[in-house]
Order: sequence, then C-alpha cells, then structure tokens
Amino acid sequence: MIQTQPRKRPAQVVQVFVLALIAFLLPTVSPTAAVAQTPGSIELVAQRSWVDDGGIFNIQVRVAGASPESAVVLRVYSPWLERDDFLRQDLGGDREVLLELDPVILGDTQNLTNEVIGLELLIDGPLTRLQETVTRTESVPVESAEGGSDVEPVATPEPEPAEEQIPVLTSDGGSAVYPIEVLLIDVDGEVTDSFLTTLIELPRRDLRSPLNVSIVLEAEAPSLTTTNIPEDFDPETLADLATLSTTFAQHPNANMALSISPETLLALSRDDSEDARSILEQLRASLTSAQILPNPLTQVQEQAWFDADFTERLVELYEAGSDATIETLGIEPDPSIILLDPTINGAGVGQIEQLGSRGAIIRADQLTRLNRVTFPEALTTSFLVESNDPIIDPIPALVTDNDLAAHFTNPGRSVGNANRLLADLVLLSLQNDGGREGVVVNPPVDWKPDASFLNVLLSGLERIPIIQGATPLQTLAETEITPRLGIGTVSGPLIRQLNPSIQAESLRSFRTEFSQASNAIDSWSTVIVDDSDSRQRLDQLLHLSTDHRLDDSQQEQFIEAIYSLIDLQRETAVTTPASETITLTGREAVVPIVLENNLNTNATVLLRLSSEELDFPEGVEIIDSLTPGPNRVEIPITARASGDSPIRIQVLSPDGLILLGTTEVLVRTVAFSGVGIAIGAIAIIVLLVWWLRHDRDGDDTVVQLPREDNEPSGAIEEVIGV
Repeated sequence: MIQTQPRKRPAQVVQVFVLALIAFLLPTVSPTAAVAQTPGSIELVAQRSWVDDGGIFNIQVRVAGASPESAVVLRVYSPWLERDDFLRQDLGGDREVLLELDPVILGDTQNLTNEVIGLELLIDGPLTRLQETVTRTESVPVESAEGGSDVEPVATPEPEPAEEQIPVLTSDGGSAVYPIEVLLIDVDGEVTDSFLTTLIELPRRDLRSPLNVSIVLEAEAPSLTTTNIPEDFDPETLADLATLSTTFAQHPNANMALSISPETLLALSRDDSEDARSILEQLRASLTSAQILPNPLTQVQEQAWFDADFTERLVELYEAGSDATIETLGIEPDPSIILLDPTINGAGVGQIEQLGSRGAIIRADQLTRLNRVTFPEALTTSFLVESNDPIIDPIPALVTDNDLAAHFTNPGRSVGNANRLLADLVLLSLQNDGGREGVVVNPPVDWKPDASFLNVLLSGLERIPIIQGATPLQTLAETEITPRLGIGTVSGPLIRQLNPSIQAESLRSFRTEFSQASNAIDSWSTVIVDDSDSRQRLDQLLHLSTDHRLDDSQQEQFIEAIYSLIDLQRETAVTTPASETITLTGREAVVPIVLENNLNTNATVLLRLSSEELDFPEGVEIIDSLTPGPNRVEIPITARASGDSPIRIQVLSPDGLILLGTTEVLVRTVAFSGVGIAIGAIAIIVLLVWWLRHDRDGDDTVVQLPREDNEPSGAIEEVIGV
C-alpha cells in the first residue's frame, strides 16, 4: 500500500505564519514601549496641614505605572471664597491659575515606579516682602584705641542665590484656602490621572476664636447571636476596633468621642486573644469619662421602648451599659449628652431626661430641614429640640453636618479626603464672625475606620490654629443658641422638630416575654440575695435579648437560657426532709425540721404552713435565711385537740412565686383536750373528798348499841368523836 502525507489546510498555514511573525517581532519591542501603554496613576501621600506668611508648603505624591517620559504638574488656583464652591470642587469659570510649577519628569527623579516625589513652594506674603525691604544689620565688636570695645554696625552680605529656587506663591497674607491640582501627564501631553487638594494659608496671629470640632466615632460590632459569651470576633471587626483604639492612643489631645456598644466591650473582655486585650488596654489608657458617650447595653430602637411604656426598662438598659463600661474600661460614661437614637420622635424627647441626659447630638437626617433663605450657611451653633408634650422644656442639641460626613467616603484616597475635611473645617471657621461656634463630625454609619484618614485629620486638628478638638459636651456648652430669625438677628432661640430617619417597630409579644423573664429573675433574686454574680449573669442574658438585630428565634434562645439557669439552681437549691411523725405531749410545742441548702451562698426562703388541727402562733408564713448545708428550723404550734394532725410545708421564694420544695410532718398529740382536763379535775376532786371522808371514818370511835327486834327502826346511839 502506498502511504500519502495529509495536505495542510489553509487555516493551519495561516496560524503557522502568524506565530512566526510574532516570534520575529517580539524581541524588537522595547520594554519602554510596553510600559508606555499603561496610563499610570498618581495619589497624594502627605502634605503640610497649613502654612503662614513666609512658610514653605510641601506635598508628596506617589506615581505608579507611568512611563519615565511622563511628568507631574502642580497648579495653584485662586482661593475658594464660598464653601459651596469648595464642596463642588469647582475650578471652572473665572478661577485663575496663580502658580504652575515646572513639570517634573519622572525619569529625572526616579529610576523605578511607586516612588514618592516631593514638591514645595514658598508663600510670599506682605510680612515676607516687608522683611526683604529692610536692610538687615547686626552688631559686631570692634577694638578701640583705648583697648576697649565699641559696637559698630556692619551690613550683612546678601546670601548667594541657591542653585534651585523654590517656586513662590504671592499672597495678600490673609486667611485663604487655595485649590491645588496635581496632574500626571503622558509624553503626548494628555492628562492620565489627577487629584485635587488644598493649601491652607493662615496668619500666625489670627485672633479669632477657634472653631470647636467634636469628632464622634462609632464602634458597633455585630450583635451576639448566642448566649455563650464570649463570641469570637471576626478578623475584620477586630481590625476595625484596633484601628480606633490605636488612633485614640496616638492622638490624646484631639478630644475625640467614642460611641461604642457596651455589648461589644463585654465581648472584648471575654476574648482571650492578644488583640482584644490590647484594644481594651489602649482604650483604658486613652479615654476619659467625657469622651465616652452613654449607650444601652445593646442596640435597641429606643422609641419602641418609649411607646411600650418601657421607659424604666430602657433606663435599666442604660444603667447596664454603664456598668459594663465601668467593668471593662474602668470609666463611667458621662450621661450629660447622648447621640440620639434615629428612631426617637417628638414623643420620645420628653423621656430623654430620665436617661440622665441634658443635651443631644442629632444627625441631620433626623431633623426637619431649615429654611435655606434664613439659614444659608451650615449651622455651627446649638438649638433646641421640641417635645410633643407642651409642659416639657425643649432640650439643647447640636446637629451633625452631612457635608462634613461626606468627606469620609468621597471618591478618592484617604489622605486626600482627610485634607479636604480639614479645609472644609477651616472654611467654616473663617465664616465665623467672632461668636462661639462649634460643629460635630460624625462619619456615615457604614464607614470603615481608616488609620491614614484619621491620622491626617487629627494631626491637622491638633496643629491648625483656628480649629480645635473638643468633647461634645464642651462644644454644646460653649456654642451660642441659634436665633430663630437667623444668624446675627435678635430673636428667640431656634426650636426644631424631629423627623426620625427610622420608624421604630413595635415590641409586640417580646414585651410580654421580656416582662415575664424579668419577673422570674426578680423572684429568684429574692432567694440568692448574696449571689450578685448569678444575678448579673441573668440580667445580662435578659438585656442581650433586647438587641433589635436579633430575630425572634434568637431572642427566644436568650429568654429560654434565663429560665434554664434559674431551674438548674432551683431544682437542687433546698432539700426538704421526708414525711415524718413527731409525738407531742403538750398543747403548745415546737416542731423542728431540717432543710439543707445545696447552694454555695445563703438562700432566703419562705415557709408556708397549713394544718386543720394545729394553730401557728407566729403566723402561717416564716421567712428564714439558710446557710449552705443543713439548717434546723423550728415551727411553734398549738394543738387544738389530741390525735394526729399533719402539717403541710411549702418552701418558696420570699415573694411566694417560686416553689423550691414541699414536705409534710405528722404531729401526734397525746395530751387531753380542755373538756377532758376539766372532767378529770372534777373526778380528782371527788376522789379527794371521798378519801378525806374515808380517812376520817377510820379515826373516829363509833359505839352501836344492840337493838331489840321490837324497838323502832332508826334508833341510833350518839356518836362522839375523841
């Protein structure tokens, strides 16, 4: 057979040709050309927070993925005079470029990508220019003819110009916030990436009152879904808490406030990991009472508790939260000002004082909007919040600023966001006309703690002279009340109404379940008066069940755990004696019984007595305290009749609601009854009389004369006793 080779298909020929062409061209493509196809990116690494007349502003940027032929360009624009322009990051219109630095070619400054490039410029204001026009002199000693020394002024030589002159930004020396645009430009002059930041210029001797800035950070770990405390933290939650604790430790002068769930603190204290211990140690060392905002033990919808007439129970939750904070941090939160729960409405405002608070911090979306004509600027003063009850006075409050909160999550990188927030705070301070003002900065609820952001923000807050960190209570106390007709008017205080951002859900059946479990705890606590640990454990389970993030079955687990713990102790708490018979020979007696306390603490019990034939002179209920081990209890009785009479004994909690045990004692009485004693006494008297008479008959002389049969009957001789 003749074998023939298969013919190559056209498609296979084409593939072979393409592969050969690629193999030929690939070595000729330069690495530089390949990198040039990547546009690259630029980000802000660090910058100076503020600068004054004659100061040098420096900024550091990082470029990644750009070709060596790319360049970095910095432009300074005319200042933002209106906060609205700043918030829009508006560079359009007639905004002038005041200074543009010469392009910095990447290839001239770095050999590799991801390196940091430093840029700087000098602020040339009136003070600087004035100093340049004055001839500087200094006094130098000159030998005199008399051998002494005279002082002769000598002109100081002008310094030689440096090889690289720092670019100069000429300013009028006033306070200003300049927009700075930093661009990454490729070899063709196209902008491949950019960012916007600010240069803050402030006179060093600005006499205005600093703007109080209260930064309130929140820490809320997921709710505990099981009754077995502790519950392990997920690594992300633990990392967030570590970021917050480290930030507080590094910036003690920032006076930040922390709103943290006491439930979270309890879980941390029961976590044996080194990270958890470190978090608590840093918080203990860094925080003061004024920096910890009060919170209930768990996250609850507070208005639902007010609506259910559970205000006293909510107060208990706040007290439990305070106790947990003291237990874990050794610090008692100051209840004077609270971060208002988003469910509270006008009906709940009147209840806030019962929580111990005299003021509130309220998020902007919880309030009705202000008239923009009357209040065109952001509110930097306090106001009053009205209650639905006309007899309850409004409470003073501060509002968080949504525009300030937006800087936490603006698209961009953390360092740039933090610097924009600082610039915004400076603009708010610059609009101050000399009054006492302050703002509250509260991140959005879904914001994740960012160490870089917080360090930049707090470092600037500690250094910029016209803003200063303050606790919320300090800010509320030091800010003026907003006039009703607008800033600068003479009018009554501004009173605002609440518009809850979340509508509270009804407690429904949970209210009944909570009350029943609470009553069971109270009843059992009357037994274990001296066992505070057991009571605390039961209370914690009850309070943890209130977290509104739990579903019905999870709440049920906490409630059932309460009953299980009580039953576990109750079933073995007291051992009562078996039924027994006691014989008594008296009408009044004391019946002894032995009760054994199996707890490791004293047990206070109520003995409830009942009997049909016996009376109890000290009452049918006896309260006694049983020490651990056997205890002899004596029961006074009075028998109404002889015979067998059972005593039924119930051992109860002192309030009579929890049964600990029962027993029965049969009392056998052999004494006479009252009638029998009387009859017996009469019989004894009769016998005694008979005996006396019989005794006298034996002692007398009796003479009986003989009697004839015919003598009349009945003739008796006289009887004479000797």
